Amino acid sequence: MTIHDLTSSLEHDERAWATQFDRFARFYDYDYRDVEDDVQLVLDLAVEHGGPILELGCGTARALVPLGKAGFSAHGIDISRTLLELAEQKIHAANLNTQISLYRDDIRSSRLPSTHYSLAFCLSNTLMHCESQSDQLKALQTAYHHLKPSGILMVDLFNPDIITLNEVAGLMELADSWIDERGQQVLKWSVRMLDISNQQQETTFIYEEIDTDGRSRRTVCPFTLRFIWPSEGELLLEKAGFQVLEIWGDAYGSAFDGQSERLIYLAQKP
Repeated sequence: MTIHDLTSSLEHDERAWATQFDRFARFYDYDYRDVEDDVQLVLDLAVEHGGPILELGCGTARALVPLGKAGFSAHGIDISRTLLELAEQKIHAANLNTQISLYRDDIRSSRLPSTHYSLAFCLSNTLMHCESQSDQLKALQTAYHHLKPSGILMVDLFNPDIITLNEVAGLMELADSWIDERGQQVLKWSVRMLDISNQQQETTFIYEEIDTDGRSRRTVCPFTLRFIWPSEGELLLEKAGFQVLEIWGDAYGSAFDGQSERLIYLAQKP
């Protein structure tokens, strides 16, 4: 399997966007090592709606590999070559080269060879990495373009609780820690700033790797999330052409309300 690179026409800002995500790559699987409920949700939807399946922002194939192991044909788009190279290694190790294809491209504009996907999904706040409402709409239109009629889209976001967002703004928090494959301790620090008027959370993750002799080095990963109000998400999906079927507050299908941590949309292409 090779990574199909469709990025030859990317603009300068899009290439900078790709480099931003390359920095996260070697920490990505540690960040998500305990997250399984969203992948199970995708598997359940795949069983219900069938394949082929498309992921927008596939990262290191955290969801694609389980789909392939379950017998589904699945394709993933991501703009980060480094993330995709890690995904390729996983897919090869699992002997899933014939079932899973990877495309390096921008989810806001990508046009793949197939437009007959039964299910598309976007996990882990990926849609929020599109920093403007217009870019988020473009990403949803990408999903719409590739789905066959009656195809399903699932989008998983966090519920933007303003009280909580304000409480963490400006704080430097220890978000996580682990021992990596080299025996080094890694501390993950998080700093967030809030811009309510633009619905943006400016976030910096700082990964501090500490050698056994006490020396450390830091990798600084800044990025912007544009959070989406619940009713705004419905309107964006409808503007992209979808019919919103359900809104859930978690990966187990609980009805969304103001106390929900997640904001998960299930929508259908007519």
